[in-house]
Parts: sequence; structure tokens; C-alpha cells
Amino acid sequence: MIKKTNKYIYFLAGAILGAAVFILFFGVDIISPVNTKWIFAQHDDVTQHHVGWEFFRRSPWDFPFGLIEGISADEKVSCMYTDSIPLFAIVFKLLSPILPDNFQYFGIWGIICYMLNGGFGALLLTRIKKNLFFTSVGSLFYSAFWPTLLRIMHHNSLGAIWLVIIPLILTIDHDRKYKHSFTPVILWTVTCILASLIHLYFIPMIYCVMLGYMILLFFKDKKRVQAIAVFASSTVFSVLFLWIIGGFYGSGSYTDGGFGIYSANFNTFFNSKGQAKYMRQLDILDGQYEGFGYLGLGMLILCFLSVLVIVNKLSTKEGGFLKNASAAVKSRKAEIITFCVIFAAGFFWAASNKLTINRNVIMTIPLPEFILGKLGIFRSSGRFIWLPCLMTMTSVLWICAKLNKSTLFTALTLCIAVQFGDMQNYYTDTHAAAHRNDAYITALSGAEWEEAANGAEEIVFLPLPDNYKSYMKLYFDFAELACNKHMKLSSFYLARTDNSILKAYADKKYTELKSGNGSSKYLYVFFNNEDIPVNVKGLDVKEIDGYTVARVKK
Repeated sequence: MIKKTNKYIYFLAGAILGAAVFILFFGVDIISPVNTKWIFAQHDDVTQHHVGWEFFRRSPWDFPFGLIEGISADEKVSCMYTDSIPLFAIVFKLLSPILPDNFQYFGIWGIICYMLNGGFGALLLTRIKKNLFFTSVGSLFYSAFWPTLLRIMHHNSLGAIWLVIIPLILTIDHDRKYKHSFTPVILWTVTCILASLIHLYFIPMIYCVMLGYMILLFFKDKKRVQAIAVFASSTVFSVLFLWIIGGFYGSGSYTDGGFGIYSANFNTFFNSKGQAKYMRQLDILDGQYEGFGYLGLGMLILCFLSVLVIVNKLSTKEGGFLKNASAAVKSRKAEIITFCVIFAAGFFWAASNKLTINRNVIMTIPLPEFILGKLGIFRSSGRFIWLPCLMTMTSVLWICAKLNKSTLFTALTLCIAVQFGDMQNYYTDTHAAAHRNDAYITALSGAEWEEAANGAEEIVFLPLPDNYKSYMKLYFDFAELACNKHMKLSSFYLARTDNSILKAYADKKYTELKSGNGSSKYLYVFFNNEDIPVNVKGLDVKEIDGYTVARVKK
């Protein structure tokens, strides 16, 4: 048992180092709540998240509590489908009356995530070795986790790997004697609730770990009632909170196809995707960027060192390598089986039914359309590789902790230095991006746009093509205009929508416009010039900054 005072010191040290890592790579400017330049300059997922927050903030309170108005025709959608981090969105909406008009919380979220990643990473390592140097330096592998580094400026709700680290801690503590027997049930349930309020993709990762936890409780600890209680409570409250924030509201499809495309390649642990200084990029299939699980050169060196440690430890004992290895497996049979189950669940879900190495498809496992459809709820399955990544890092650090103090000190120091040295190119890129963000000027600004948007209440995109989500730049540029002018949007780039409703709405507005019954309260935006209605009285069409827009004169 860790002393209470020490436990906080371990966590605090890891959290402080996590904050330092965040500031090192991303600076302090993005933390400022009034700095939205970096968000709109990205023109990617974080722009979607912030636009969702802006519309949610000005939507009237409703039930479910997470509903947004005015962003998707006449539909209401949940802020979880703009990935606006519902936990923060709801809290800051409550505080909205005292907040400035120009406000973002994604930078704050980023540094908090890095602090929690480092803090809980340190707590995880206390289960291996209660040494402040070991837990602090080791925590840097979690706070500077490569997949998180690449996510936090873009799809930053996915930076919360602490939601996966906590279940790993609880699983290692499966036989811990708590003051109250229901404490593990509460801890698992709260973790699942937080995942529901942050990002849905963390829930399957948590349940993969929970599967291993239940195996230990069922077959080793004989705590079957507790295992059932953990699963039941976590599931019920996860569903309840998803319902509360509007996760089941509306008629849009929960599946978007593409399972097996956005997967993890078997080379993922070694593939830097061109981001690292020392390790070269390996080939992958299109879409497999979602399965990015590069461990970093420093951690890969520790992996090699851990193999040497195991071989040395088992070979030098009396009886030889095979006998000692067999004895070690037998003595930890339940734990090893549990580890393999969790690792395999995460790894093969990430790899999907299409197993690949580089650009070679090793095997495609045929699955019924019904199953593929359900798996499509989490079509970006490659993200689940983060769980095996974290397990690999933790296992390697556990093995290396068997080294004597001075050797461990030297190995950790050198490997963390190599790990950060390998990140030099990414560091340079992020700082270059920061300078570009500082120079960002609102895309649709100037006298022409002021005139075009003057008096408009809604931006209507016409006619709506099937691939409308591919027009991301268009949507993000006009979304910024809508945020600044407090206008509605007829459609937007969302994770879940009912396309039939959006298309019907756009078709209705298009028909009205072509028949001369358009409204002056709309700013019409055309995807293609050939779709502009001709011979419509009072329709003023303009080409501004490469976009074709129109207003109906009053």
C-alpha cells in the first residue's frame, strides 16, 4: 500500500511534468480562453468541436441537456456528435453569462489532459516500483505518448488516455482491500461516466480492460458478485449519461460504414508515419492513419532491453531458461492470461477484419453485413491500438524495473532523452504551425462579406450533394462567419446526422429559391456554379474569395 502523502507526490510530479510536456510542444498561447485563432486556422476536427460549442452555448437549455439548435437544418443534435467534450461544454454553458463572447476551452482541456496522463501514468508505475525518479521519468512516456501528441491540436477530446490508464490501475489492484467493498464499483462506474461525457471511443477500451478485471475476479479472487456489479453499474450509468446528453436523440444513423478501412497496421508500433526524426515512415493502407501507435525510439530501445533482462534473469537462475520460464508462467498464470486477453482484444479490434503488414493484406476475415454494420459504430477501430501501446509500455517499464538502481537510472535517462530527441521534427512542426496560427486572419472578412451577411439569419448550402462532408474548408469558413454573426447553418460536418432530413431541407429551400420564393433572411451558398438558379427576380449572386453566394433582395 502506498502511503497517502507519497501517493499525492507521485501524482503531482507526473502531472507537473505532463504540463511541462504540453507547454514544450504547444506553448501557452492556445491555453488562453480568448484565443480562437489556432482553432479556426486548423480547418479540421478542432474547428468542428469549437463550432459545436459556439452553437451549443447559444442554444436554449433543453432535455436532453446536450442538444444543439441551428447547426443542422431544423434538427437538434447532441454536442457529443460535434465532439465538443460534453463534460466541458455543459459546465462552461452554465458559466456562459460570465464568460467573454469569444471563448474556447480546448486549450485548457489539452493541458489538463496532459497533466492527468502524466499523473495517472505515475500512479500506474507506483504499482511497479515506489521510487519517485522511476515514476516521474516513466510518466513522461505517458504524457508524451505519440498518438496523443498528434491528436491534441486536432481531435483533442481523444487526448484523454488517462481514461484508459485508470482501468489498468484498477485491474492491477484487483485484489486490493478497500475500506468499503463497493469502492471498485464506484471507481469503474465513474470512469465510464467520464468516458461517456468526453468521447465515446474510450468506452470500448475501458471495457476491454474490464474484461480482464472480471476474469481475475471470477477465477482468481472468487469475487463474482463484485465482477457482475462492476459491469452492470458501469453499463447502466454509461447508457444513462449518454441519454442525458442526447446520445440517442434524433433519427440519424449510428453507423457510417468503413469498418476495416480506418484500422491499425501490424507495423504500427514501429511506424513513425514520418513524424519522427530517427525512425522512418513505413507503408500503410489508406485510412490507417487512425491506427497510429508509434511507441517512440526511446521506448523501442527499452523494449529490446527488457527482452535482454528477461533472458538474463531466467538464464542465470538454477535450472536454465526454459525451466524458469515455465515456472514463471505457472506462478502468474491468471495474470498472464488476463494480460493476453486484454491485449488481444485491443490489438485485433484495432486491426479489424483486414489484417495488414505495410501495404500487404495478410488476411480478410469475412463478416456478415449485420456484424459489419454494428462494428461501424466504431469504424475508426485503429484507435483501439492505444490500449496495447499503453500495456506494452507499462510491461516494458515493469521488466526494466528489475534492473539495479544505477543501471535503471542510466537506462531511463538515456531512453527518455532519445524519446524526446526522436520528437524533434514534430516539435519543429508544431512551433511552425503556432506561428502560422498567430498570423491567421478570419477567412470570410472584409466589406464584401459584411454586406453579403448583413441581416441574414441562416446560411443555406445548396443543393446538398451526397459527399457534402468532403467540403470541410467551405463548411469551416462559413461556420466561423456564422459564429461571428450568430447565424444558423442548414447543414454542417457532424459525426452523426440524418442525411435524408438535411437533403429534404436543402431541396425545399432550393425549390423555393428557383421558383422565386426565396427569403432575404438566408445567405445562400452554392457548392457548384452550375447550380445557381437563372432568371430569378431579385436574386443577387456574388463571387467572393472563391465562394459563390446569393441573397434575395428585400
